[in-house]
Amino acid sequence: MELTKPKVVSEQRLFQAIIVQALEDVMNNSGFKKETYWKEDAYKWFLGNSNDFQDVCWSADMDPDMVRGEFLKLIKKDKIKFTELQKSWLNYRELYKMYREASTKEERREIKKDIVKVNEERLIKVD
Repeated sequence: MELTKPKVVSEQRLFQAIIVQALEDVMNNSGFKKETYWKEDAYKWFLGNSNDFQDVCWSADMDPDMVRGEFLKLIKKDKIKFTELQKSWLNYRELYKMYREASTKEERREIKKDIVKVNEERLIKVD
């Protein structure tokens, strides 16, 4: 897949850089929390085929279906996957959202227990 073409206009290069950055984010296997969140966001961006995704692709002079198709091929080839540590961070992210949205103290208390458990399990995996 050719991501850049010679002598393209600067606006196209900008949008191509957005696609390249999203691809780098989604292929990152780092165990850091922020990078894991960026990976999930990029993953959902490619899979979701949103208007934003399509606009960026067209502005980069790339067919969104082709870009998404190449992304799906990488998933199929196991080139894009989430590590256990990354899955733990994503579980934490989801629990934290639930915690913030909880309407009662009791609900928050129960979710907080789950958050503590996820954090403890992650520490064990890292060691």
